[in-house]
Amino acid sequence: MFNQVALTALRYFAGRAWDTHGDSSLNTPGFVNVTFRQPFGVTAGITPWNVPVAMVLFKLAPALVTGNTIVIKTSEKAPLAPIIVAKCCQEIGLPKGVFNLISGFGRPTGEALAKHMDVRKISFTGSGLTGRAIKKAAAESNLKKVSLELGGKSPLIIFPDADLAKAVPAAAMSILLNSGQVCVASSRVYVHADIASQFTEAMKNAVEDMGQSGDPLTSTTAMRGPQVDRLQFNRVMDFLAYAKANNLEMLTGGDRERDTGFYIAPTIISNAPEDSRVMREEIFGPVVCINTFTDEEEVLRRANDTEYGLYASVFTRDISRALRIAKKLEAGSVGVNTTSPTMAFDMVS
Repeated sequence: MFNQVALTALRYFAGRAWDTHGDSSLNTPGFVNVTFRQPFGVTAGITPWNVPVAMVLFKLAPALVTGNTIVIKTSEKAPLAPIIVAKCCQEIGLPKGVFNLISGFGRPTGEALAKHMDVRKISFTGSGLTGRAIKKAAAESNLKKVSLELGGKSPLIIFPDADLAKAVPAAAMSILLNSGQVCVASSRVYVHADIASQFTEAMKNAVEDMGQSGDPLTSTTAMRGPQVDRLQFNRVMDFLAYAKANNLEMLTGGDRERDTGFYIAPTIISNAPEDSRVMREEIFGPVVCINTFTDEEEVLRRANDTEYGLYASVFTRDISRALRIAKKLEAGSVGVNTTSPTMAFDMVS
């Protein structure tokens, strides 16, 4: 599926080549003022491990279509697939030096790109901690422009009039996709108290039915394989241990799956305190928290009470409420009657 996402993104960005325009004005008497949009020249990208091909193309395509060259450092956890992308670029005759691929750890490789005086723009997708370090390095070098896509703790709000036949599988898919290792995953679900029991039971059945795990290299594995490595597996298990230690209610899952491999059972945590770690921090695994609400303003306050602001969703048949909520949710992308990873172009077909 993510390979299809990568191809869709490539076609999308290619189509935007014609949309790069400058501006003009007559605000200075006797002059025509013109703003040109010029390429930066050398740009850089640092990509994460969770969707390696798509993330490379998300940075490669817009850089090249606007006339830049780019150096991309891939994650040390997923170096192979981007190398195949680079080989494809060689085969189509992309000139040498236009797309440059390097592998390595954040320090020294990523740090060197962030500090390099010839790099005039850098784009990074990954953790907030690393994002801060990149911005600091950019400021201390040549003040290069920085674009950051950092973690998420995306809220999903479900009102009493929601179409549960659509809302439940959408919510389950969002947290199960790629074993929950998706920055825009809908990991906080707020469901109205009037339909809470109905939704929760259906959600439990959905994650158990849809969340069958398997070898990620086989076509029969739809959404869920193991966590990427032992470090990530232990991180998710630490959150589950925290939930158990604090007597949080887990409706399903809550432990590892299988005796071998880094598989974690899809987990639903119910009514966790808003200040708990599972509600405040990005877990990056197949773990979703479901809380209830009764008041619109109250749920908006809770949904927006986060250091993240990547994605949010709302399910309701009331179009006025949908637009009202969408404007008040503090997120870069808001889905109405859909969940992540739906974007402006079709991500999942």
